[in-house]
Amino acid sequence: DAFSVLGNAAPTFAVTKVTENPNEFARRRIEGTFQTPLYLTDGGKPGGRLVLDAAGKPERQTGSFSSPFVCNLPAKSATTPARMAIYGHGLLGSLTEVNGDLAKKMSADYDVAYCATNWAGMAEDDVGNAIAALKNLSVFPSLPDRLQQGILANLFLARLLKNPKGFAANPAFRFDGKSALDNNELYYDGNSQGAILGGAFTAVSQDLTRATLGEAGMNYNLL
Repeated sequence: DAFSVLGNAAPTFAVTKVTENPNEFARRRIEGTFQTPLYLTDGGKPGGRLVLDAAGKPERQTGSFSSPFVCNLPAKSATTPARMAIYGHGLLGSLTEVNGDLAKKMSADYDVAYCATNWAGMAEDDVGNAIAALKNLSVFPSLPDRLQQGILANLFLARLLKNPKGFAANPAFRFDGKSALDNNELYYDGNSQGAILGGAFTAVSQDLTRATLGEAGMNYNLL
């Protein structure tokens, strides 16, 4: 449903911060927000539930779901467009894990631009709701409900990377008027929870076919 609304367009996004040379591995760090259709109550906040229609399918709500993003461009991308990867964070973590050691050296060594957003539903913002679910299991369905909105957010992030009218068209992702991104190659790299949820994300993605799933442990349905 979300992609039928999007069509061939790029998701709506805004760049809010650009940092040049944030560390010895990255040439530029770009931060911002992007929008997806909303399918949850309470504006998509932690604890919100999917709104279902008469057929039991998620029903689009008024407004949109806003997600943060962060992207790190390697030094080589200033002259050679970088391959692209989405990074998936660990248990109840956040998108800022993409700035850590696991991704930044890989990015620099192999000219890969890494981007990330949160796994809404099981991200840092959801810790309070997860604790509430441990105390009262009737709260638990809100976690997988919001996780589906989080998977959708990662799918839209992938489209922002692949669509030439997305990130590649924004000045923050360009050097000397040329895109720093190679739109032909997009991958996924997730660890721990990022591997568990990354399997589901990769299975339904329309924009990538290759993923690295590290330390996946077991699926959440078995846990």
